[in-house]
Amino acid sequence: MTPIAFVPELHFETVRSWMEARGEAITLDALPQTGFIIPGKAAGFLYKTDSSVAMIEGLVAAPGVEREARDQAVDAIVQAVIAEAQRLGFKTLTGTTVLEAVVKRAERNGFVYVGGNFHVIIRPL
Repeated sequence: MTPIAFVPELHFETVRSWMEARGEAITLDALPQTGFIIPGKAAGFLYKTDSSVAMIEGLVAAPGVEREARDQAVDAIVQAVIAEAQRLGFKTLTGTTVLEAVVKRAERNGFVYVGGNFHVIIRPL
């Protein structure tokens, strides 16, 4: 499975429907310009900052995809995001989750689990 570049005009509605099926909402303007998709399987995004830190977020798999295929697809997306972050010169790639399965996937892909309790805060602007 080889991820391809996320093209909003081609892929946004699909990714939106996958997120909606999981009880999440996303708007096109909330997604970064850099993302990857394996059509029919999974997608994920690289949020770039003006520092040496970038974020991997918005990982989502298509509903109904068999577990092994889903795992392979999401891992391929994670690796594509890592490679792009490295290519762009970022020094650290961070992500957040409340799911133990995502922590395990992250560790399999070379991330270090920081641990601890944290709270996410947002402020609409």
